[in-house]
Amino acid sequence: MKNTIEKTTGPVWGVAAGVFLAAAGLSLGIFPKSLNSAGTANDFIASGVAMLGIFLVVYSTHELRRKRLH
Repeated sequence: MKNTIEKTTGPVWGVAAGVFLAAAGLSLGIFPKSLNSAGTANDFIASGVAMLGIFLVVYSTHELRRKRLH
């Protein structure tokens, strides 16, 4: 019997979610600037969400490219 390698779509959804979070973080940072409002909490949240999204994209891409030994 051969060991079959099951391919899942988990990391693909991670890449999509990471891109969405990075875009949401950037929009949270750009939106208050376009309205000329000073929001200190929005900058903190926007940078956190964008960093989380970028981390998720990098980690999911790494998992997609990793070769598993079975």
